[in-house]
Amino acid sequence: MRDWMHTLRRASFRGAAFWVEADGPAVGRRVAVHEISGGEAPVTEDMGRRSTTVHVAAYVVGDTSDAVGLALEAACSVPGAAALILPMDPPRAMHCLSCRRDRRRDAMGYLAYDLEFVVSGAGLGGGLGGLPSLLGIFAAGAGLAAGALVSLGWSTK
Repeated sequence: MRDWMHTLRRASFRGAAFWVEADGPAVGRRVAVHEISGGEAPVTEDMGRRSTTVHVAAYVVGDTSDAVGLALEAACSVPGAAALILPMDPPRAMHCLSCRRDRRRDAMGYLAYDLEFVVSGAGLGGGLGGLPSLLGIFAAGAGLAAGALVSLGWSTK
């Protein structure tokens, strides 16, 4: 039987660590619905794949939760894509769309966050999702130095 607690990774975005209560993607299609005057059924037009968004119910806890929470908020405010690492999903280049903190008087030392991310179309390396971009995601997720990518001959810009 799988030991779930030992196979889950610690979550992070742009190096700011947090715990995950729940997470899940929103996927689907973009569909234009045309309701024709006098018609009995709408005409639909498939406009392609919808941008994948990920909603995360996150939290930080402990004596340093205020500082850790501020680091998470700062990471979500920086422009550009970064590696989002969730406990069960592979690291992906994402943009943070929103970061909402929920601090309560009766839960001192516990800060809850509602986070929303969208998949980056360009990856982390500025390319169109090629190998250097993917390696940048995994390097950021594993905490490797940028020098490792440079030594392989790839730009980290």
